[in-house]
Amino acid sequence: MTALSTASAASAPRRLTEGDRIWRVVRLQYVNWRSALMLPWAILIGILLVNMTIWYLISSTAGPDTTTNTQYTGSIFYLLIYQAILAMQLMNATFSFALGLSSTRRDYYLGTSVWFLLHSAQYTVGVVLLSYIEQWTNGWGVGGHMFQTVYFGTGPLGERLFTIFFALLGALFLGSIFGAVYVRWRANGLYVTGAVLVAAVLGVLTIATLTDSWGAIGRWFAGTGPFGLVAWSVPLTALCAVIGFVALRRALPRS
Repeated sequence: MTALSTASAASAPRRLTEGDRIWRVVRLQYVNWRSALMLPWAILIGILLVNMTIWYLISSTAGPDTTTNTQYTGSIFYLLIYQAILAMQLMNATFSFALGLSSTRRDYYLGTSVWFLLHSAQYTVGVVLLSYIEQWTNGWGVGGHMFQTVYFGTGPLGERLFTIFFALLGALFLGSIFGAVYVRWRANGLYVTGAVLVAAVLGVLTIATLTDSWGAIGRWFAGTGPFGLVAWSVPLTALCAVIGFVALRRALPRS
């Protein structure tokens, strides 16, 4: 009898801990790894090749000094926009499936947040490495700027890592709000959220215009710099994470 009990206990499946359940969600988010990892890099490299062609044509016809203003290019912002859209798509694609595997909403959101951290770290390493390659090659040989722009700075390694990492993380958690809203309220929720966001932006623009504050705002942005701006965004990223979790708490899985 004792031997049978021992054998039954040994054959019984191990009960999953909270860490196991969270890590299972992390692994789930990597199922569609092509869209999460391969496609953004492929598009980013394509954008770089197009930019290099344009920079070469400019420098060969108008002189090498004409590419100086490329430090204001907005090409790298594609990556931030893609991360926000990716977060929304992932939550819509995996939420119901994860709950079907007995994950709780809390486990799902924590696992997704861990995935956001890992994903941001992976892309940060790649973007920072490309920024140094761009620096060492004098702008890919034509003086161009794509990864060394004024928006992300050209400071020491620590500043570059911090700026890129938290910029990516902020984009992901902003996208998680829209993803959670869509999972819970579907398209109607997105319409309302979009309307509220547009109204808030218009309100800020109106106040800045009526109070003639644009000069002060411009000086603040110029004085704060890219590192300072991203540092200021960290509390906003944390707020987005909380809002996303609150929106997801009572969401129902859908087939």
